[in-house]
Amino acid sequence: MTGADIRIGRRKLIAATGSALGLAALASPAIAQAGRLTARVGVLVNDAHPSTIAWRRFAQLIADRTNRAVEIQVFPNSQLGGEREVAEGMRLGSIQGGNINVAVLSSWVPEGQLFDMPFIFRDLDHASRVVAGPIGQGLAEKYLQHGFRVLGYWNNGVRHPIGRFPINAPADVRGKKMRVIQSPLHIELWTLLGANPTPIPAPEIYSSLQTGVVDCFDNSKASYLSLRFYEVARYFTDLGHIYGYGAFTFSEIFWRRLSAAQQEIFRRTAAEIIAFQDNLAAFEDENALARTVELGAQVLRPDREPWVAVMRPFWERFGAQVGGMQAIQRVIDTA
Repeated sequence: MTGADIRIGRRKLIAATGSALGLAALASPAIAQAGRLTARVGVLVNDAHPSTIAWRRFAQLIADRTNRAVEIQVFPNSQLGGEREVAEGMRLGSIQGGNINVAVLSSWVPEGQLFDMPFIFRDLDHASRVVAGPIGQGLAEKYLQHGFRVLGYWNNGVRHPIGRFPINAPADVRGKKMRVIQSPLHIELWTLLGANPTPIPAPEIYSSLQTGVVDCFDNSKASYLSLRFYEVARYFTDLGHIYGYGAFTFSEIFWRRLSAAQQEIFRRTAAEIIAFQDNLAAFEDENALARTVELGAQVLRPDREPWVAVMRPFWERFGAQVGGMQAIQRVIDTA
């Protein structure tokens, strides 16, 4: 598939889903208020990324459905800071919304890291059923007491090792400086494999690879392309060890300023946008690597079994922090 084919397919997917959401917006009752509420939303990635596209569509639908009583302002490219800064801003009320990786939110709700356990999901369908079902809903309640109103979870992309050097087996990262999410789980996981984990905010990944501050990291296929990581780390290992879920969340301070009718609009629109984003992200992930190969990346497809053998024991090692092996088993047992 050529780059032009990918772009055409992407436009068709956005247009098709957008038409459905647009019809839903027209059918929705409008809520009028004298004053306008404004929500600043922090997004890490650029305008071409599925997350930004989804947030902008959410903003448009909210404007339409509330008769412009609520305005969502989307700030891409980490203009409001990294995930940790956006989360802190939501607690303070200076930022009203964001999609924050559950691993980053672990300072407040460590159980959320359940979704980041390596190889815990069978596939995207299984993962979607878990996060949208009773397990995800139960976790959402835990975030409330910390000032986060979680309306659902969307997939930020399946994570894969990426390096300035080839990574085929777990031993290849031993002794290497690895950028990790600002999360205890990710630090401990890569320490187990013998790497030297270095927590670095997302906006600093590119420069850290470029200058040799780190040698490798893990991220999604879509981000590998849209953030041009292939320019500074040309080796992409197609592994899929972690499904990177983020909490689609708003500040509780902001949420309480919404009317009951507006809150219902937010809930319903969030469910639609999460489905839209997940479809778009899956499409992007499916096609992004082809484009990066055209741009000089090298894709490695290793034997997964050695990785599974090394990472699965991490369930026992870290399980107590995510609700115990019972919580892990509930995910596994989800049909």
